[in-house]
Amino acid sequence: LRDLLVAVVLTVSPSAIYNNPITLHLKVIVVFIQHISDAAAAPGFNQAIACMTTAVGVGHIVAARSGPAVTPSILAMLATWGTLSIATCVASKELGSATVLWTGMNHLILAGILHWSDPSAVKWMQSPPDNSIRLEWSII
Repeated sequence: LRDLLVAVVLTVSPSAIYNNPITLHLKVIVVFIQHISDAAAAPGFNQAIACMTTAVGVGHIVAARSGPAVTPSILAMLATWGTLSIATCVASKELGSATVLWTGMNHLILAGILHWSDPSAVKWMQSPPDNSIRLEWSII
């Protein structure tokens, strides 16, 4: 539901996300963050991000109703999103912003909570269960 709320805010008032107190504070305390994204600079891009965030939110809702078998997928998505966002901030002063950093931290925190609540998800990702379907490729 969090992603759906973010999507609504991005659609209605993107500056509420780009210029919230947390992102403003992160810009001050984190040395490698040079700027805060300007919500007015690319309204079409904001709407594309809102659509993507909605799709991810709907995916999370469907996954949550599908049982614990999907936990590794959700954990992997959250950890990947968070890691790539933070890596973007560290690697590129032009692309990194307080907003991207906050998004990355958010997703890594959620991944940590999910891992804490179900540590078997990481174990499953390391070695699939014996009853998993294995695909074999062959040349005809």
